[in-house]
Amino acid sequence: MADIISHVGLSAGALLDRLDEAEPLHRIVGRNRTKADVLFYDVDGHRIALKTYAPRGSLVCRTLGRWLVAREASAYRAAAATDGLPAFLGRPRPWAIATEWVAAEPLKQCRPEDLGDSVFERLDAIVAALHDRGVALADLHHRDVLLAEDGAVWVVDLATAWVLGDRPGPLRRALFERFCESDLVNMARMRARFTGGDEAAAVASVSPKAAAWHRRGRRLKTVLDRLRGRRRG
Repeated sequence: MADIISHVGLSAGALLDRLDEAEPLHRIVGRNRTKADVLFYDVDGHRIALKTYAPRGSLVCRTLGRWLVAREASAYRAAAATDGLPAFLGRPRPWAIATEWVAAEPLKQCRPEDLGDSVFERLDAIVAALHDRGVALADLHHRDVLLAEDGAVWVVDLATAWVLGDRPGPLRRALFERFCESDLVNMARMRARFTGGDEAAAVASVSPKAAAWHRRGRRLKTVLDRLRGRRRG
């Protein structure tokens, strides 16, 4: 059922028992009916973030939620305690994942003067280390990048990560390389957005191929947004 939570010296079952009895200190509610809630606890001095699909109901919880949690757990294991990732603590339930709770804020909530090039250089190093370990984030977003008061940069949410694996075939390797390029594009866009740079030029600087993929992806997203009645601001 669960991994051993060596970081806190508890089995996942014991951890879940304590979390069930405790009130979360904070909660982030999922943005829609397919997103998990994230609950934050302090258990005997151990700060724990629990991402769970349980509030989404049985159907989402036992299908999409279970699948995404399995993917995320696999990515954390492959990442092998990369600097800049919260410690992976285990899966208390098939549809829930526990990690270390880091004291940091999403980039959008940080002061602009704190978001210099050094922050994004640290982010570059984290993502490069993940790629070296065969993990591509695939959908890196500024909500997933946190900045601590001491300047430490953290990456959270590996639910969409793509793991290369020990014996990848040609298709899996090609997809991994494509997702790595996507990470580079998203980092370039993020840096431009928060440091006042030119986003189009930043994307183009990654590579002509990556820029072309990005343009096609943006056009597809525009079409899908129109079909769903959304307007892009």
